[in-house]
Amino acid sequence: MDVTILQWFETIRCAGATAFFGFFSFLGEGVLLAAAVALFFWLAPTKTGERFAVVALSSLSLNAFLKCAVARPRPYVAGDVSLLPVDSPFLSTTSLTANVSFPSGHVQLTTSFLAALSARVRKIAVAAVSFLVLLLVACSRMYFGVHYPSDVLAGFLLGVAVGLIWSFVYDRAYGARYFALCACALLALAPLFFSAPHDYVKTAGLLSGAAVFLPVCDRLIRARLPVSARRLWRVPLGAAATAGAFFLTRLFPAGEGFALLSYFLTAGAATAGANALFRLFRV
Repeated sequence: MDVTILQWFETIRCAGATAFFGFFSFLGEGVLLAAAVALFFWLAPTKTGERFAVVALSSLSLNAFLKCAVARPRPYVAGDVSLLPVDSPFLSTTSLTANVSFPSGHVQLTTSFLAALSARVRKIAVAAVSFLVLLLVACSRMYFGVHYPSDVLAGFLLGVAVGLIWSFVYDRAYGARYFALCACALLALAPLFFSAPHDYVKTAGLLSGAAVFLPVCDRLIRARLPVSARRLWRVPLGAAATAGAFFLTRLFPAGEGFALLSYFLTAGAATAGANALFRLFRV
């Protein structure tokens, strides 16, 4: 069934469909979702912004762990379909470099984000639009031959689970959220003792950085100002803090330990570092 569905998508390939599905595949790109999460964290009210950051980082780490553990080859690697040449201006080739398929990262991260959004807003229209976008993202991954339908289904179920679990924590057990986040970070760090791949090291660094710096940010330096147009100044300030830390850490020596530290500090810059600037400039 997996292969049959995938091969059906192969039969409908054409220039128009490639551009259409390329756009929705781009919507699930990690860089775009990271930018959306950062904007929510910097611009939204404290509780909402933090929720989206935690959902995204924990979902990213879980997805990276499962891909490493299962190591299922992508459909085009297994020879079940041919890889469609990436000629769409909307489709990043970076998603094709890792030849592991289960579960779909695009679908899982998009689902986590949209599940958290729907649970927070609780409007039928938001849920309906979210589901339509998610469905098209899922179809785009099968159309390009980079995921089996079971990869997509697993990504959807995991994304819903992560989004709803954290929504429950933030709605019903808000005081315990940092304990839960630290527990997730410790679990994410455990595989590093068994020579985890570089991509997984990055996600563990980001999640552990959030677990350390979010409580510091919340209790010591959070800029607690009302939402206003002035808050838009947070975008360039936050981007400068994050980019500055990221590029400075490129000077670290090679090695997985330094890679872990690099992404740990980058997460700290995007959270505590950015909020220190917000408080300094009163935005």
